[in-house]
Amino acid sequence: MALAGALLAGGCGGGSGQGTVVVPGPPAATPTPSPTPTPTPPPTAELLEEQRSNAAVASAASAAYRAGATGRGIKIAILDTGIAPGLGEFGGRIDPASADMAGTRGLVDSSGHGTFMASVAAAARDGSGIHGIAYDATIVSLNISNPSTCTSLANCTIMSFPLIASIDAAIAAKVRVINLSFVFDESYDLFLDAVRRAAAAGIVVVISAGNNDAGGQEPLRMARSFAEAAPGWVIIAGGHDAAGNFDYTYANRAGSGPSSVWYLAALSRDVNMIAPDGRTVTYSGTSPAAAAISGAVALVAQARPKLTGAQIVSLLLDNATDAGAPGRDPVFGNGILNLSKVFAALPPQ
Repeated sequence: MALAGALLAGGCGGGSGQGTVVVPGPPAATPTPSPTPTPTPPPTAELLEEQRSNAAVASAASAAYRAGATGRGIKIAILDTGIAPGLGEFGGRIDPASADMAGTRGLVDSSGHGTFMASVAAAARDGSGIHGIAYDATIVSLNISNPSTCTSLANCTIMSFPLIASIDAAIAAKVRVINLSFVFDESYDLFLDAVRRAAAAGIVVVISAGNNDAGGQEPLRMARSFAEAAPGWVIIAGGHDAAGNFDYTYANRAGSGPSSVWYLAALSRDVNMIAPDGRTVTYSGTSPAAAAISGAVALVAQARPKLTGAQIVSLLLDNATDAGAPGRDPVFGNGILNLSKVFAALPPQ
């Protein structure tokens, strides 16, 4: 009891001995410090390359890659200004059938345009720069540029007879798709006969619609005539920007005529690609849109080798993301290239 009284007196500060007992509580717990958050690891070179590859991102190509499609074993003919053969982006994947069809320059690219387009279609997935849509595909580079004008991108012109010869060379090389990242507002029967020969050989032809040329209301005449000469085997490449809006600055529209049936948009504004000196550069127009679609053809051809070219064309057009007015319309045609939808719609092996 003495202990209790002593506690009471001490607790009340003396006086009469009457009061309230105050029992001290336990000491306040020291708060446990929050764990130091795990630092976010820096992005890998592979992730940065993927993010820079905006043509592949815009076309939802990752769905094809998850399915194992990379373009391996598929040949893409790039009829253009040649290619820079020393770039690691194309190492071991430039077909021996590649040639200068308009001169004796050998395997070079004095303009840069051909290398740009080859990179959008098929640059390697190697952790640097960008990768192409079909990054394991084989490139058949056929140079049809005029040797006297093609000393820069601005002045380069394409030669007609080498174009025809190159289509036949692509047929002989057994390519699955011919990429034409250019277009004229004229056409000739000899061109159309060559396109028909390509279709008869099972080859898809992808051609640019034009870069808002001749008023931009419809694809230029060469694209329209090619699609009409080999219906079901030709895709006319239009363009959109990163937000999915139509690229009125750099793309001819689908039009209201038959050409809209074969029109498909892909990224055409500020597309990242590889220059002949290995730098990553940006370029706009339906040229890279065509190259992206050609890469998409290669992915489907690898994934389902028994499909005909016409069946591949149908898959790409029928599974486009609808854009603009509902259904096929005079601006977007069939819509925007969407490889996620395409691969979800592939028939069984």
